[in-house]
Amino acid sequence: MKRIIGCLVSLNLLAAGPALADCTIPAEQAAFDVGALKSELSILAIACSNQSQYNQFVERYRTELVAEDQVVNAWFNKSYGRNGRSHYDSYITLLANEQSNVGQHEGSDFCPRLGVLFSEAMAVPDLKLLPEYAAAKNLIPAALTSCAVEGPPARAEPHRAARKK
Repeated sequence: MKRIIGCLVSLNLLAAGPALADCTIPAEQAAFDVGALKSELSILAIACSNQSQYNQFVERYRTELVAEDQVVNAWFNKSYGRNGRSHYDSYITLLANEQSNVGQHEGSDFCPRLGVLFSEAMAVPDLKLLPEYAAAKNLIPAALTSCAVEGPPARAEPHRAARKK
């Protein structure tokens, strides 16, 4: 029985793997994971009226958060060219909305997670280990991958009549 449970746990961990692995390199994946952690902590802080812990997190990891956000921005610019910023903005919005929806489904369990997640994040002993911690939390919703991020609707091109010769 233990062997079956162990196999099921292993399969579940594999299936839950990084949501972006098919379209990012490891450094980019790490940046997306850190961004998802920052987003989750922000949502928890707002929903549970505890901005002070979020502010402490941002102050402690400011350098890493800025660096990882630059990697995410670069990924969107590389992937979408001139439209990179709008795709980035759409991704950040969709990420926060999906994470917030998860919180709504958790109901009264949502805020108690606040203390645990903040405590764990603040206990990460080295700035460079934050991406590993964030990846282990698997905070990018399965429904959302950067590979399929929709940007804002394209502007319609003005209709031009074909010239006849």
